[in-house]
Amino acid sequence: MPLYSYKGYNSQTGQAVKGTIEADSLKSARTKLRQKDNIMTSELKEESGLTKTASKLDTSFLERLTTKTVKVQDTLVMTRQLATLVSAHVPIDDALKALVEQVSDPVLRQALAQVKDRVNEGKSLAESLAAFPGIFNKLYVNMVKAGYESGRLGLVLNRLAEFMEYQLKIKNDVFSALTYPGVMISVSFAVITYLFVSVVPKLQKVFASLKATLPWYTQFLIDVSNFIQSHWLLLLLTAVIAGVLFEKWVKTPAGRRKFDRFSLEVPVFGGIFLALNVSRFTRTLSTLMDSGVQIVPALEITKNIIGNVIISDVIEQAKIAVQEGKSLGLTLEKSGEFPPIVSHMVKTGEKTGSVETMLNHVAIAYDAEVERKIGAMVSLIEPAMIVVMGGIVVVVVIAMMVPMLGLMSQVR
Repeated sequence: MPLYSYKGYNSQTGQAVKGTIEADSLKSARTKLRQKDNIMTSELKEESGLTKTASKLDTSFLERLTTKTVKVQDTLVMTRQLATLVSAHVPIDDALKALVEQVSDPVLRQALAQVKDRVNEGKSLAESLAAFPGIFNKLYVNMVKAGYESGRLGLVLNRLAEFMEYQLKIKNDVFSALTYPGVMISVSFAVITYLFVSVVPKLQKVFASLKATLPWYTQFLIDVSNFIQSHWLLLLLTAVIAGVLFEKWVKTPAGRRKFDRFSLEVPVFGGIFLALNVSRFTRTLSTLMDSGVQIVPALEITKNIIGNVIISDVIEQAKIAVQEGKSLGLTLEKSGEFPPIVSHMVKTGEKTGSVETMLNHVAIAYDAEVERKIGAMVSLIEPAMIVVMGGIVVVVVIAMMVPMLGLMSQVR
């Protein structure tokens, strides 16, 4: 942290003073002296030995902070620490100062230093956090705002940390579940490629030297092997171009809508994607409402963090319906996109005045549903991949061995 030397006077006693102080910036040093020590500065300069070039680089880095992102894990740990400090009644500026000294990620540390400076200038914590949307999204900012206004900031920060832990857990669960099938697919592809580019060509030379008459299926495999060896670069380029075109298509509104619709209806995986979206919707809306955010802005925030545009459109319709005084549960039911249990629980919550509680129950149920479906998918993929890979190997072996056995019988 930079060191600044200062000269000035105490605003209460009028006594001349001088010394040094550590601060994140010149403005922060002046604010700290004025607010904590009642010192009005007449001279303030940096003594940390930074060169002009380094200062310019640091300034340039700070200017890019608004678009920088950090790992969810780092933000989660920081949020937990802030919740602990706030719950212990530590002033916000002191809590932020402690976090700046503890955080290891340079982007997050610089952002928190800027947040602290903004808070010292009189801005609210939520407003200060909102200046860095790449790190603190709308959900984060609005929950902090609601918690501060309701006097429950420590509690809300803990809920926010729990929500982030939930998101991280789901992400890790999905990644872990897909790792094994991914490895199986890669190994299968490698084995099949080896058979076609190494084993089949060698046997083809044997057949050619013996001038053997080959069955149609053996000849077909040989033709496939020859095509792969002759046009592997073309196949690779085709795959790359297809991937790029697909990515561009998905980024278009029409393409994104068709892809998201397909993801909800595709066999096996569709149920998982739907359960994930329902879980994310109910968990997010429940957390926001339970933290004091009103239902309309809560629906707007939830709509923006749902990855599927089909579900986002339904949430937008629900937000408009709620603004018009209509039932949230009835709107979800009419959309036909959500399972009946979701709309039923929401309607029950509207009647009893406990929508957030009912949403939380649904979220818990669908968290378990996601885990169950992922487990079932993995249990299906494993034997399916073994059967497919084994089947291809058996077909290749039979196609190559039948002519060999025929030649051996002729020799005898």
